[in-house]
Order: sequence, then structure tokens, then C-alpha cells
Amino acid sequence: MTVARFRSVLRQLHRWIALVLTPVFVLVILSGAVLALKPVLTAAPAASVSVSAETVAEALVKIDPRGRATGVIVSPDASTLRVTSKNPVGPSGQYAMSTGELTASQPGPDVFAVVLDLHKNLLLGLSIVVEIAAYAMTVLIVMGLLLGLPRLRNTLAGWHLGIGWLALPLVLLAPLTGALMALHIGGAELPPVQAGPPVALSTALTRVAEQVDGATVLSARRFRGGSALVFTAGAEGQAVRMVQPDGSINRLTEGPGLVHELHEGTWGGVWSAGISFVGALALAGLTGTGAWGWWRRRRQQTAGSADAGARTLVAFGSQTGTAARLAEATAQALRQAGEKVACASLEALQPAALAGYEQTLLIVSTTGEGELPDPARRFMQGVATTDLAGSRFSMLALGDRRYANFCRGGEQLRGALLGQGARELAPIERADGEPVGAWRQWLDRVATLLGHSLEAVDAPASDLSLSLTLVDRQRLDNPAVAGLTETWQLSFWAGDWSVEFRPGDLLLIAPTPEAAPRCYSIGSSSRVGDSLIRLTVSLHHWRDSDGQTRVGAASGYLCHELPEGARISASLRAHPQFNPPEDVARPLILVAAGAGIAPFPGFLAERAAHASAGPTWLFFGNRQRAGDFFYRDALTRWQDTGTLTRLDTAFSRDADDGAYIDRRLIAHGAELYRWLAEENGVLYMCGRSATLGRSVDAALLDIIRTHGRTAPAEADAILQAWKQNGTLQVDVFG
Repeated sequence: MTVARFRSVLRQLHRWIALVLTPVFVLVILSGAVLALKPVLTAAPAASVSVSAETVAEALVKIDPRGRATGVIVSPDASTLRVTSKNPVGPSGQYAMSTGELTASQPGPDVFAVVLDLHKNLLLGLSIVVEIAAYAMTVLIVMGLLLGLPRLRNTLAGWHLGIGWLALPLVLLAPLTGALMALHIGGAELPPVQAGPPVALSTALTRVAEQVDGATVLSARRFRGGSALVFTAGAEGQAVRMVQPDGSINRLTEGPGLVHELHEGTWGGVWSAGISFVGALALAGLTGTGAWGWWRRRRQQTAGSADAGARTLVAFGSQTGTAARLAEATAQALRQAGEKVACASLEALQPAALAGYEQTLLIVSTTGEGELPDPARRFMQGVATTDLAGSRFSMLALGDRRYANFCRGGEQLRGALLGQGARELAPIERADGEPVGAWRQWLDRVATLLGHSLEAVDAPASDLSLSLTLVDRQRLDNPAVAGLTETWQLSFWAGDWSVEFRPGDLLLIAPTPEAAPRCYSIGSSSRVGDSLIRLTVSLHHWRDSDGQTRVGAASGYLCHELPEGARISASLRAHPQFNPPEDVARPLILVAAGAGIAPFPGFLAERAAHASAGPTWLFFGNRQRAGDFFYRDALTRWQDTGTLTRLDTAFSRDADDGAYIDRRLIAHGAELYRWLAEENGVLYMCGRSATLGRSVDAALLDIIRTHGRTAPAEADAILQAWKQNGTLQVDVFG
């Protein structure tokens, strides 16, 4: 078994043992914390007036003629007896010594006695369960130590691991000593209990009176195996005598033992009690952070934007975020009208899910040469094998007539749904270019069919028109190395300091007014004072049927034709689905190939501006380290300052490397899975769908199956849940 496999198995055992026993841990730990305060809040019983064992026995016979009492304590003035009984019909309360009658002021329950019973038996006589919990807690702490060194991060998992390591002596003390006590190791050596019926406390006191002259009784209680313990004081000091069921008496001369004192916090007075209390709090912290972390991971795997009892599904297939924003606005408008709605990406849905709703509203964009956006392709493949008879839907298709295949992506999905038996709730609506007008018409139509009248509907923010100046263009690849893709960084000045943009937002540029604009990811951030919009652009080229090399209109314009100092018109589109997380402490995994690294310098610039930023791990792949290791110097600087925690590269054409990103991900699968599944990490992936998107999906499925120890179907469900709840953010292009 490999080390990674061993740690994965160990982690699964650690998690499930803890989850199964968490209720027991909580009760035992919290009751232990209360008991740790007992030496501080109470004092041992001491008699100011001597009372003989014979006198106490006579009084107890009056109070408890049937011998059901389980404990008796003599008051300091020897005027009353406090009697307790676990038998519901047994005596319980404060009784007069002389008459055996219940006094007028009957005391309440002994809080510490109840807590002790909870701590040792869970109030149900389940001492074996408490013993198992002590063993399990000790084993869990040792497992935690084997799972890794402390990583002091401001995350839930970071706090969990930090508590375990920094408070190790305290958190290990209580369960370890509890396990030793359960095994009868380190305590006083007790004589074996003789077989026989349980001895009544009055009988035990009588036996002590017969054999010990002048013994002053402090208290007595039932003990194991039907025996009884009688605590006395005399000329030789305090003593404990064990009365056997057969009437024999053993004097216990040894103390409770070091293990008992360490467990109970009585080895050093008030200070040791305080240490035990802090240890109990640390154990409670471990239990709480562990359970909360598990619950949060489960919630993330099943999370979604859905109302209870939703009857309408709003689903979207989005490449640049426009369809996603319109879907969210659609769901919000319908909710305000009283409709119960679920909203999700087609990437996180199976076609069979449509049967769970009365109707589905689809907003689907078109990309490339009339294709469905990447997040919708898997859904489209599943439609062909799904019977959708009885399902109803309406389609809003987004497109641009300047492209040859206007709205073809939405048309393809619509045809596939109709072919599998689904019916249209309302006819398809096609949006040309700016979609808000068409969206409003479509939304009003479907809302009316659903019985709603929409009033003020807030449309998503539209693109911001900008006039930009190219101030700098730098080549990122090495032109002396053959066989590479020519790639440039371009920096534009918007001429206005108030323009706000973040990494992952999109800049839409058309080489001519007649051409449809192309989208480019922004790799800078106005949040950190950067006034330049920075793009990473690879020159797109291919050979036509005549063997001639052709260059993409937009990339050729930006890389070769646009001179520095020239002004162009462009549009800025917010893309919040691919912005860095607002929680800067969240672990970040960035996966990029080639020009897909475009937004990630901006991600790292934002992280560098926050001292409390969590760890960041970059996987970058290209062809040759010496030729197209984009932003190498900047990445090295971020590594030196600690902003970039880890950097793993894959250069496919290097003789000493020859790897691809998916292999790198799988090689580090155990750690990557821990970041995502246990530390609330988020993975951003950017690159070409054909070369990166599918291979990374396959690698992640392999990692989930291997290190999450799941079946293939469950692994696929987890991956789709990650995409739906934001654990996995994807921005791939054709």
C-alpha cells in the first residue's frame, strides 16, 4: 500500500469513527469539563462532630429498611444524612439522624453526582459505551497525528489540525487516562469481589462497627460487584473499607493512583483542575470543528439554489456568464411573484431531473461555430438516452447574427428535448446580441403562462462600453524556440480611474464593427490599484484547404496589427462566476494550460494584497519550459513572498518532463482532495476545452474515486455537486 493510499484509508477511518461516536464524545467531554471544576467548587466531606458507624447504621435501617439506598453522606454536624438511591422507589433526600424522618427542606439533586453518572454511564448504565469512546478517542488523536504536520491556516480544517497539535498533551491526557482506567492500569489494586448478593449500606456500616472500634463515618456508597465502600475517620486518619457481599472487610490503603488523579485533575489542587478543564475545552473544540467540517462538506455537496417544493426549474448553459446572470435574474423575478424555483447550471444536472419539475425554463448560449457551451454538452449527451415524455420546457436561445450559425446551440438542445418526448410550454425566443430585450419578452410570456404578473423586474447588469488605449504589448513565448504558439500580454488603459474590474471578468473586442466580438479573460484587478486591463492573447492560426496559413481575425488584430498608443472600443463584462472568492482565507487551486493562465496573475495579485490570504496552488502546463513558461518571473516572486504556496508544472515536449496537467493532478491527488473535500478549497480551471477541460474532469473523477473511496457513480455525483456549489469553477474555450 502506498503512503498516499494509507493516508486516504486512515483519513476515512478517522472521519467515520469520529462521526459515529460524536454524540457520545460530546456528552463525555462536556460532563468531564463540569467534573474538572468539582475540586474548585466543592470540598471533601469532613465531620465536625464524631458519629459512629453503629449510629449511622441504626438511622439508615429506619430510613431504608429494604436496603435500596446507593449512597449516604453524614452532615458535618452529624444531625442529618443525605441519602441517594438509583431505584425510583428508594429513599432520596435529607433525613434526620435521630428519627429517620425526611426533613422539611428536602435538597435538590446532587448535580455533580448526576454529571458523574452521565460521564461514566450516560445515565443509562452504558459504561461499556463510555469505555469504547475512551479507546476510540485515543486512537483518533493518534490517527490525527499520523495524517500530517500542523498547518496553521485560518480555515476550519486548519483550526482543527492546529488544536490537535498545539494542545496535544491536554487533548490526549483525558482519553488516554480514561482508557487506562477502563483497563484497570495505573490505579489502586483492589481486592477481588466475593460472589454474593449486593450488600445493603446499613449492613456494611454494621459490619464496620463490629470490626473497627471507634470509627467515625463520613460516607458510604455502593461499589462494584455488589460490594460497598465505607469512608471513615479515626486516630489513624481517613480510611476506606470495602465490605464484600459475604461480609468480609478489606481496608484499602493505597490512594486512587496517578492515572486517576491525572484523569480527574486532582494531582495538583486548583491548578490541575484548571488544566483538566482547559483540556476538556480543547477536546470539545476538536469534536466541534471536526463535526462542523463534515456537515459543511456534506452541505456543499448537496447545495443549490432551490426553494423547498420548487415546481419550476431555471437551467442555463453559459460560456461567458451572460446566460447564468439571466437565469439568476429569472429565478429572482419569479420568486418575487410567488413562484417556488430551483436554479442550476446544466452542467450539474441530469436530463432525468426535468421530470421532477412541472416546467423547465432554459437559457442557453451559443459558442464557437454554432456549438453548445461546454457546461451544457454533457447534459445534451444524456438527453439522447432519456425519456422526457411529460416534461415541459421553454427555451431562450442567446446568439449573435454576425455569426453564421445564429442561436444554433439552443436550437440543437431544443430539438433534442422535443425528440425525446418533451413539450414546449412556450415557443423558443431568440436573442440577437444584447439579450435583455428578448429576455424580458420571453420572461413576461412564461410568467403569464405560470399565472404570474411581473411588475418591476431587475435585469442583470449589461456590458460596460469602454474606449481603451493599448499602452504595452509584451511577447510571452520565446520566438527562438520552434513549434510554440505565439502569445502576448496586452495592457490597456481605460482613461478613467473609476472603471472597476476583477480577474476573470471579460473584455469583448471586435477587430471591425462588422465582426462579432471575442471574449478575453482579464488578468488584473482594480481592487489592488491596478489601472491597466491586462489580457493574455495567443495567436490563433490554421491551414485552409489550399494549404495557406490563416490567422484569427481578433487574435491577429491584437497581436500584430494594433499599434501601441492606438484607441479601440471594447466592452467590459462582469463575470462573477469566475472571480476570485470573496473569502480570501479559502484555499485556492488554479489549473491552467497555455493562454488559460490569463486570469490567474490577477488572482495572485489580489491574494498578495491580503496578509490573511489562504494557501494558493497553481498547476500550469504548456509545451516547453524554456519556451512558453508564461509569467515565470512573476510566479517565482509570488513564491518567494509566500503568496503562491505551491507550483506544479507540466511541459509536454520536454524530454525530462513530458507530462500533462491531468497526470500532475493525479500524482498529487491525496493532497488535492484534502484541499477540496476537507479544507473548503476551490479549484479554478481555465484553458481550451478539448485539451484541458475534459482531461481535468477525468483526473478529478479518478481522484475522488481513489482518495474519497467512492464508487464511480458517487464520484460523478460529487464532481457535479462541486460544479454546482462553486467548489469547481470552470472557464474553458473552444
